[in-house]
Amino acid sequence: MSILAISGVVVSTAAMIIVLSGFSGLKNYSLEFISNVSADLKISSVKGKTFVYTQEMKKFFLEKKISVAKSIEDKALISINDNSQVILLKGFDGGFPKKNVDSLLYEGSWVGDSEVVIGWGLAYDLGISLMDGLNPITFYSPKPGRGQVFSEKDILRSRKALASGIFSLNEDLNSSLIFSDFSFAKSLFGIGENMVSSIEIYNTGIGEKDVEEIKMFFGSDYNVKNKVEQNGSLYKMLRTEQAAIFMIFSLVVIVALFNMFGALIMMVLEKRKNLKTMMILGLTKKGVGRIFLYQGWLISFAGCLIGLVLGTILLVLQKKLSLFLITPSLAYPISIELLNYVVVFTTVVSLGFIASFLVSFYVKKSIPQISQ
Repeated sequence: MSILAISGVVVSTAAMIIVLSGFSGLKNYSLEFISNVSADLKISSVKGKTFVYTQEMKKFFLEKKISVAKSIEDKALISINDNSQVILLKGFDGGFPKKNVDSLLYEGSWVGDSEVVIGWGLAYDLGISLMDGLNPITFYSPKPGRGQVFSEKDILRSRKALASGIFSLNEDLNSSLIFSDFSFAKSLFGIGENMVSSIEIYNTGIGEKDVEEIKMFFGSDYNVKNKVEQNGSLYKMLRTEQAAIFMIFSLVVIVALFNMFGALIMMVLEKRKNLKTMMILGLTKKGVGRIFLYQGWLISFAGCLIGLVLGTILLVLQKKLSLFLITPSLAYPISIELLNYVVVFTTVVSLGFIASFLVSFYVKKSIPQISQ
């Protein structure tokens, strides 16, 4: 009976740590690609899409020895092969770090004059080929103004560009984002001299003190956002999914502990005569209850440790041997994190203690009937 009870705890614990580690691996895998395009700090205007990059701002960053990348981003319409789609165009100057470029590129080269880098989703959907001079991509953006409209030139700016490279980030960005150089984006959107959409800092060594000084320098007219704040909806979705997975597998553990609860109750019924003898020898009701409390807690504790060891072995095998694959060339990502072990251990042992306490309470209440 105890073997069956401990087996349920072992299997549920192993399943819980494996699933949480698998989700952590998927989360880190997704965020790794997002981090290549999301700056450590992004500074943008509260009042509009663009703002003036002043000499005072430039001097401030030079004094702090902080490298920045100027960016212009806005929505545009692209047209090619009789197909059209609204996309987000993001133009960078030379401050965009090369290591991020190397991480982004899936094929081809980074942007040059009148060149863009597109996601493989767009390339596939619209039939875009690299460096196809006979069939360039046409970009359109609206012109502000009033008066009569006689042709599309009166309301739209247009520029042509070649696709020099393809990037791969995630399904959403691969089908909606295009990178260009700074001058191309400025020309397409009609941005004035020294105007930018954002100032981006790609420096993982920047400290909290530097962040506070940057916020104080720019004041309330500017947003200063870190990676989490820039991708708030993504992080919120991942946290919600992680919480849902935790709750589901907590229920699995509870079901396994019901098995342990039933095993202990059956043991109480089987040991009626032994309990009667122990009561005659002077054992108190509290002492009898403590026996079953400790036994239930021991089952949950031992089962949890064995389950964690078994789960860890399977996780290591997955990392080393790639037992399960997402695609023929991509193994299911696994992230072995201490926090997951602490969460699983605390959950299983705490729930096991609650189940054991309920059995102990039942035993103490039923002792008068057993001793008759």
